[in-house]
Amino acid sequence: MRPRISTLLAPLFALLCWGTNAQAADSYLTISTGALTGVYYPVGGALCRLFNADSAYNNLHCSVQSTKGSLANLRDLASGKSQLALVQSDVLYHAVHGTGPFAQQGPDASLRTLYRLHRESVALLVSEKSSISSLGDLLGKRVDLGSANGGDRITIMALIEAMGWQSKDFGTVAEQGPDRLQGLCDGTLDAAFVVAGQPSQVISDLTGRCKARLVAIEDAKINQLIEGSTYYEQGRIAANLYPGQTLSLPTIAVYADLVALDTLPAETVHQLRRVMDARLKQFTRLHPALIALTQESMMAPTPAPPHAAMLDDANAPPASDATLPSLMPASLQPELSSSSADATTLVSGAVSTESTPTEVDNAVEGAVEGAVEGSAPVAMATGTVPAPVETEQPASAASNPVPAGQEPAVSDAVQPSAAQPAP
Repeated sequence: MRPRISTLLAPLFALLCWGTNAQAADSYLTISTGALTGVYYPVGGALCRLFNADSAYNNLHCSVQSTKGSLANLRDLASGKSQLALVQSDVLYHAVHGTGPFAQQGPDASLRTLYRLHRESVALLVSEKSSISSLGDLLGKRVDLGSANGGDRITIMALIEAMGWQSKDFGTVAEQGPDRLQGLCDGTLDAAFVVAGQPSQVISDLTGRCKARLVAIEDAKINQLIEGSTYYEQGRIAANLYPGQTLSLPTIAVYADLVALDTLPAETVHQLRRVMDARLKQFTRLHPALIALTQESMMAPTPAPPHAAMLDDANAPPASDATLPSLMPASLQPELSSSSADATTLVSGAVSTESTPTEVDNAVEGAVEGAVEGSAPVAMATGTVPAPVETEQPASAASNPVPAGQEPAVSDAVQPSAAQPAP
């Protein structure tokens, strides 16, 4: 009697099923970043480019989402609307320790760091006609102190308080809006603080189009602030980085940390590690703010403990660069998918600039040399890039199978335009 076909094929079916189950499950990641015109957004796009380029090997599928910045990003993590977030180191410290803006909710023991990324500098910009030449000249002037309840405001107010000042010590400024830093151009602002990675499109726009000037941030009290904290450092804005800025300027600096929750699966973290190990050299070329990164610097201590899977053995060697497709800075400019006018800027592995073409791609290559002190000015974009409108759905279902949630409300923390800073 002939055996039944189903009996003969059963071992083959079992083998096929075993092989399928043995493969790592696909991981769908959304990175909460910042505004289009900040540095967080293209850095998030660079990360997604790495992960998505090798998705056939690592099972990672990544999308980058524009947000209002560090505070909103932490809320996205807590609510599950994103799995990764870029967060200022001082904001991360307060969240982990339950201090500052997190005093009422207490310490967050679930936050974990994956990588320390680029350094961010506090830039003091003054209008072309202003007589301000030092930090001490700000008293009584009309000064923008950052987005209310935003990550930049936390850093700026720490600086102001270290100087012994209060918000009331400055002149009245117009109500905040998407174009609030345009006051440096039209004469309604005397000065403004901008927290950003260098070079910054925002600062380039204000110094180029509006002839704003950069002023050094230095004082004995600022030195005391830095010495008394674990998350502030002495920083410098390199000479010739922006139009009219011929000198290297001292300032205060923080870092951008790539953060997740402790519940992010270990295998997902292992996959991220394998990609970053193999792609680090390419990653550092995708944005000028990243050029100084090394394996050692990215593993430096941060205010949050490292994810456990960052410390164990991933049990798999990284792929060889020779087997991976090359990623160039120009690949950060995507082809936008058609979506409704109110769709959020949620792009699979790319940096979106909405409907207006931007010079960011050209700037990336030119800025790599300009980011080194003493080199020529950076050719950053000076046009206004419209801010994205946030909604509950991603730009396309194909680009991000994980639905993006409604952006958490941050009081008065508006989405910046080209003249507004974003962490």
